[in-house]
Amino acid sequence: MSQIRVVGDGAPTRITIWTDAPEEAEAFVSETAGVRRIIFPLRSNGYSAEGLGSGGVTVWQLNPGRLEFELDRAMSVARVLRLPPTGSEMSYRIIVDLDTVSDARFSSVARRDQRRLAKAETDAARAAEKQATLLAGSAASSAGRKAPPRSSKGHVVVIDAGHGGKDPGAMAINGGKEKDVTLKAALALRDLLEADGRYVVKLVRDTDVYVDHEDRVTKARNWNAELFISLHADAAGSSAVSGASVYTISARGEGRIDREASKNNWVIPIEDGTPQRLTGILSDLVKRETKTRSAEFAELLLPELERAGPVLRNTHRSAGFYVLLAPDVPAVLLELGFLTNSEDAKRLQSERGRAAAALAIKQAIDTYFDRQDLRLASQ
Repeated sequence: MSQIRVVGDGAPTRITIWTDAPEEAEAFVSETAGVRRIIFPLRSNGYSAEGLGSGGVTVWQLNPGRLEFELDRAMSVARVLRLPPTGSEMSYRIIVDLDTVSDARFSSVARRDQRRLAKAETDAARAAEKQATLLAGSAASSAGRKAPPRSSKGHVVVIDAGHGGKDPGAMAINGGKEKDVTLKAALALRDLLEADGRYVVKLVRDTDVYVDHEDRVTKARNWNAELFISLHADAAGSSAVSGASVYTISARGEGRIDREASKNNWVIPIEDGTPQRLTGILSDLVKRETKTRSAEFAELLLPELERAGPVLRNTHRSAGFYVLLAPDVPAVLLELGFLTNSEDAKRLQSERGRAAAALAIKQAIDTYFDRQDLRLASQ
């Protein structure tokens, strides 16, 4: 799921949903304890978000497997359109038109949809489980992908301190530069991970130097990274905006992966002897698995960040940042906070604040690799 928009005044109101993969989602009407909703069971979504609506839709809430629109009036689904990517629009779209109806009509449809919704969500859960098994299991191993050689010393984690050298990044409201904040945060995280003994930690930079974006990704791939974390600190036009946020690759950014991979020779390793007709299929599966694992880590990271400091609303976001373009390395870009906010800037420029952020990231990394090890052991 990459974007949701609600416009209109109830006669009609239009909902547009942009997705990274085709969805057969059907709209269901629900009425529980006096609360009216339009609900979509989803197969491809693995994260949470929320936002405001209009024209009868008060708020929307996205959770793994389900998208809900809360209503302030009785409304029916007039039509649902599903559109494939076209021209410059690289995402799939679901367009839903809502019309205002009587309370009696809404309640009648809600009673009808109750059983149908339960069945649809069961089917969606089974499909998601089947896809996850495929991606995590034979598609990446026995089907022909060469797993990157893992260090005997532990899982390889690459930490990218954003900016550096000639590129200072954002300027802090109380003085200082983003490049210095990210480097100190990267060093704190490295020290914490290395003390554990479970990880091999690589830093894209450990001094005040500038590294080209493509070199950051190339370094991670050459080191056989199992996880890539790019650290940044944000800036906003308003000094009131604060909080951390996490980015994974967007649908639009995915469109750049093959082009940049070809230009930089980021070749996905496939077992020798794999038939040519299967190579493209396996490469696509690897890219899908990489995206899934990136989103999984992002979702594990968010609750840990909330314990360390403020986070933005709708804090798991998607973008086409260059450092997220590796086709076979799970990656996130973490904005640690806003240097244009005095509290965030003070926190990120203090050793205690950076230590809290590093601990939050480390705990998410531990959980992520616990899950990966469990999957490997079960195969």
